[in-house]
Amino acid sequence: MLTQLFIICFLPTILAAEFIGIARSDVVRSKEMTLDAFNQQLSNYWTSDKLKSAKSLDISLSKTNSKSQPINNAVLTGPESSIAGSLPTNNSTKSKIISPNGRQVYTTGRVFWQVGTTHYTCSAAVIVSKSGDMICTAGHCVYDTTSKTWYNQNNWVFVPGYNNGNTPYGIWPMRRVTALVGWTSQSDYNYDVAMVAVSTVNGQHLQAYVGSQGIGFNFPRSAFTYSFGYPSNINSGLTLQKCSDTTKNSAYTQNNYHGLGLACNMGPGCSGGPWLQNVVDSTGIGYVTSVNSFQITTVPNVINGPYFDMNIKNLYDNSTSM
Repeated sequence: MLTQLFIICFLPTILAAEFIGIARSDVVRSKEMTLDAFNQQLSNYWTSDKLKSAKSLDISLSKTNSKSQPINNAVLTGPESSIAGSLPTNNSTKSKIISPNGRQVYTTGRVFWQVGTTHYTCSAAVIVSKSGDMICTAGHCVYDTTSKTWYNQNNWVFVPGYNNGNTPYGIWPMRRVTALVGWTSQSDYNYDVAMVAVSTVNGQHLQAYVGSQGIGFNFPRSAFTYSFGYPSNINSGLTLQKCSDTTKNSAYTQNNYHGLGLACNMGPGCSGGPWLQNVVDSTGIGYVTSVNSFQITTVPNVINGPYFDMNIKNLYDNSTSM
């Protein structure tokens, strides 16, 4: 069983008035176990049957959300900025393949974890980073705001390119998770975002193996956008699905929510899947500008996601520097 460290990291005082604080947790393996042995242990644990039977988290939210505390966190705007994604750089024949649907098929995947005897799942995507080991998902896929616990305590892994119980690009264990205190302490859906650093596997970095999506901040609020994920209401979450439309301001306005809405029929299981803008057709690489977060019970077929403002950029910058 994994143990965990929980550390709250606040930025220097000079930034405290502007940025939301940052929370971080590291996965710790026993000193007697090598990284390769640890990775193999988790790979052996996640059999095809366990992957297929994992439960999706409920993503429905009423307009009178009782989970969230009174909040007045304003959007922290700034100049539009972005970092471009990348194609794989290793020599694996498998990693060089680009499907007719583009690179997003391989950079998007499912995450899995265990709580007690129950297995759970969300979606996530590889994002560009200096370390080459970063994925982006929803905050509620890594941290339970009710029990105040991280989900990394037992067998949390990422499976890029997941397809019907198969793991064509391996199983990548979590190494470290970073989220905003706005989520972990306030259940503020403006900050339902998390950055997860995964371990290297057999000496390989995830980004070098499957490529990465870019990431963008303060992008236009109304823009043509793709959403990807593994929703349980479509083919039982066994295959990657997508939606596309022009984003608009979310119909959810409680607690100063300033996120976006996207017409989409994906349900539970798509949580944490990427929203991509400016996708290049020949490569399938674009810029992650949000993640699937929740649906309003009274507004069907619309998925909502946090707007990637300067607070999310600060989360990304701190995550990639750790």
